[in-house]
Amino acid sequence: MSSEMINQVALVGGTHGNELTGIYLLHKYRQYPKLIGNNNFELELFLANEKALKANKRYLDRDLNRSFKLTDLSDDSLFGHENELAKDINQKLGPKGGSRTDMIIDLHTSTAPMGINLVLTKTDTFHLMLADFVQQRMDNVSITLEKMPDHHFLMSVAPQHVLVEIGATAQGQLRQDVFDKTEETVQLIFKFLNLYNNHQLPQPSESIDIYQYFDVMFLPTDLNGDIAGMVHHGVQDRDFSLLKNGEPIFTLFNGDEVIYDGEDCYISFINEAAYYDDKKAFAMSRKKTFHIG
Repeated sequence: MSSEMINQVALVGGTHGNELTGIYLLHKYRQYPKLIGNNNFELELFLANEKALKANKRYLDRDLNRSFKLTDLSDDSLFGHENELAKDINQKLGPKGGSRTDMIIDLHTSTAPMGINLVLTKTDTFHLMLADFVQQRMDNVSITLEKMPDHHFLMSVAPQHVLVEIGATAQGQLRQDVFDKTEETVQLIFKFLNLYNNHQLPQPSESIDIYQYFDVMFLPTDLNGDIAGMVHHGVQDRDFSLLKNGEPIFTLFNGDEVIYDGEDCYISFINEAAYYDDKKAFAMSRKKTFHIG
């Protein structure tokens, strides 16, 4: 593990304007900065998409958290609020590839009962140790991995990063249980960074199980492209459970069931409200064990 200090950390909320938990945790820390604690790094509280927050929408023109590919950031022909905002955020926190920010912690919520979900884009020792550190100290923590060559997440602007995704809560809603879990997770990440900077990290676990995304299942549609059924009650709220070949996954409006035909896999973001714009029903993962160190 490289022993370079983590000096500049950005805590980001409001990447999605209707996910209020991270937005109001920033608000709380701005009002009561002592609650942040004493850290051996500089912390920036960063509200990402203020216009979407004011509109109580996930985004105005396109998903900000899909707008940070290097190819998009350097494309001057892309217009619209989030494309321009992404370039602005990249200048403020980045620029990506030579970022002034060492670490981004990006706060999200889900309408699915995901518990505490940490999303990684890389599996080097630093990120595995960070995920393990949180998982050892809180209940119901799952780790997911979304790898791609030129990542589109906002947090990919910084070389070290983690996305904190906690559910279930409705869009545009503050729930104390979700808020408290988010703050506890953030404080544990701060603790990890302080220990890391002081070379005082405890011995990690030998290995860690991570759900690696490989596909997404879409809702059933009719010939007009309209939704023709819904997530089957047998898989609803079963986030991070094993979906087996032959299980019913959808109930069509005509009463028929759609049966899953594919490899057994772990499913999450089941019936996520935010994904109805793309008619996504759930994400599909394979569970992999990663050795730490």
